[in-house]
Amino acid sequence: MTAFRCTAKLLKAMKAKPVAEPAPPMNRLGEWTANLIQVGRIQLVLAVSEPTRFAVVLDAAPYATVTERFSQALFKALLNLDIPADMAAAEAEAVRPLQLAKSNSNSVLGTLNQFAFQIESYVWHGSANSAAELTRLLADTVVIQPKHIGFPAHRVREAFGLPSGDHREWMGSLPPAGTVLH
Repeated sequence: MTAFRCTAKLLKAMKAKPVAEPAPPMNRLGEWTANLIQVGRIQLVLAVSEPTRFAVVLDAAPYATVTERFSQALFKALLNLDIPADMAAAEAEAVRPLQLAKSNSNSVLGTLNQFAFQIESYVWHGSANSAAELTRLLADTVVIQPKHIGFPAHRVREAFGLPSGDHREWMGSLPPAGTVLH
């Protein structure tokens, strides 16, 4: 169980009522903060792990299933970082059930804003054609603040007790740029 801290915009779209005091996180990647972002007609949910700034991107609709779909997307994103399947599955299970809460960190919101601009650039320039591709690209994006984060993918691997090494070796090559998200 962990908190899924949402901006007011996302809580409104999800028609959700946040809990006042979420339980402490019971997972390696800690609490997540999420926002609803829009690029053209595309609506996405962007969630960022507080301690690692690792981002997971989901299609926003249907809003009623965001929390269930988040766990599945997290599992797949961790596999893309070469996290062993058993560890990735344990983390995806440990976040359940997600407790919806209000966002509370200006620092994490700053990362969400940085990544939202990056997503807009990736979409408009045709660098990504799915939420999964956006997630992979953001893992390879240097976080501006806080500076000690660097590449989120490195912080995630460290959280699992794995060497960070050269992230390009274990991320593999990204698929060729496809069509813009629809």
